[in-house]
Amino acid sequence: MHFKHLFSCLIPLLLWGCDAGGPSFEAINSQNKVIQCNLNGSPLKLEITKGSLDANLFLADKEIKVNLLEVKDFYQVLMRYDPNIGQLKINKAGTELIQLREAQERIESCSMELKSS
Repeated sequence: MHFKHLFSCLIPLLLWGCDAGGPSFEAINSQNKVIQCNLNGSPLKLEITKGSLDANLFLADKEIKVNLLEVKDFYQVLMRYDPNIGQLKINKAGTELIQLREAQERIESCSMELKSS
């Protein structure tokens, strides 16, 4: 009887431990959207098309084709390396741009606008 009682007490604990518990976000490419931030004092715009992880990045007067790679809690922006830009990441919510340049990490706030198809 003790084993049965112990087992019935453990099941709720095991199920409770399986809950991810963190916020869940829809995929960045679930809808057409534009993410706007500032980078190195210039406006940055990232246009994402629904169903594609290919995107267009506009920075100052440049248009750069990029790919988004989903990692655990962010999207890595894959592009040809530019020493003035460094490496870029976007958080899952699309509200922060993380720049790694010259061994320094910088976080910029972003806004997101949904576009009609």
